[in-house]
Amino acid sequence: MSQPEIRSERCKLPKVFWQAIERLGLSPVAVQQHAQLPTDLHLHDAVVTIHQLFAVWRAIEALSADPAFAIKMVRDTPSGKHKLAFLAALYAADFREGVARYSRFMRLCSPDQICVEERDNEVSFTILWPAGSGPQPHLAVEACFAFVLELGRRGTGTHLVPLTVSLRRPEQNLEIHAHYFGCPIRYGAARDQLTISASDLSLPFLEHNPEMLHVLTPGMTAALQEIGAPAGFREQVIGLLKRALADGRPTLQHLAQ
Repeated sequence: MSQPEIRSERCKLPKVFWQAIERLGLSPVAVQQHAQLPTDLHLHDAVVTIHQLFAVWRAIEALSADPAFAIKMVRDTPSGKHKLAFLAALYAADFREGVARYSRFMRLCSPDQICVEERDNEVSFTILWPAGSGPQPHLAVEACFAFVLELGRRGTGTHLVPLTVSLRRPEQNLEIHAHYFGCPIRYGAARDQLTISASDLSLPFLEHNPEMLHVLTPGMTAALQEIGAPAGFREQVIGLLKRALADGRPTLQHLAQ
């Protein structure tokens, strides 16, 4: 599979993201305050930069003090409450097509892309971030791997187990990680990588629905093009003013901040 191209450092942070956080007992407002971001982001599908997204993940890690928080977010959220890219991928014909669809449309919610390399009956997943992004938060990486694994498990109805997982995270005694992945985990690795058996990609998806894919794909493609379009200063100001008016605080000081 070819390596995807990163074109934008912006993404939408959907309301379902904040709802998943709240279900685990963490306040979205507290996270936004800790990340030094507007405290109304959880009320709408906000467009954020990659640096703002990283600030959110670091705030979650700091406030939750739970290294398995991202895994729990993905694992414990019902499929119907996950982001649209995940739902659309579940309607694919098999795991391979599901991964391709999810990788394509996940940029609606995150600026990273999944790189897939197939070799010697193994398939390795790594994550490509835009240049200059800086160190990726461990929770952001592990959420991505959990989405891939949940897609395979829920789509096939089989408890798929990876062959290996490599994480940059320092060595820790993380029971939830060990139980969730169910395979050897190499901590302190040079890069994050999830490896599965190539045969798993051929497993059919139980909820395959070509009609739903036909309905969902055009709208998601249009939304993806909108995310990739450059945001001018005027559009940024208009978006900020709309949120400020909703909060009843459209001041120049707030706009400048």
